[in-house]
Order: sequence, then structure tokens, then C-alpha cells
Amino acid sequence: MSKPIQADANQKDAPVVRRAETMREFAKSLGVSYDTAWRASSDGRLRTIRFGKRLLVPAAEVERVLSEGL
Repeated sequence: MSKPIQADANQKDAPVVRRAETMREFAKSLGVSYDTAWRASSDGRLRTIRFGKRLLVPAAEVERVLSEGL
């Protein structure tokens, strides 16, 4: 039987780096509606990742959209 993995005490204080946003978070941060963000995803202007039923926008794509626009 293997030993359980114990977290490093310093990891508690480390900031969490988000690698993706939900579509709702993405839409809110850009000031557009969820439907507008979803349409951009469905017609290929916005790269997304399907994770189960959730549609996520990778952090690199958020940065691209902020610099280049949809």
C-alpha cells in the first residue's frame, strides 16, 4: 500500500494560477453577453476547451482576445 501524498506547508500560501475561465467569467470580464461569447466560440473566433459539460476559455486565449480582439 502506498503512502498518501502530503502537501508542502508552503503550498497553502502559494497563489492559485488559473489556466482557464468559464465562458460566463470570460464574457463578464470582456463586458459582453454570454451569448456573444458562445457565438464567437461556435463560429471559430474563440478557442475553447470542453471539460465535461463546461466550456472553458484557456488563459492564453483570453490574453489573445484582450490584445487582438475577437
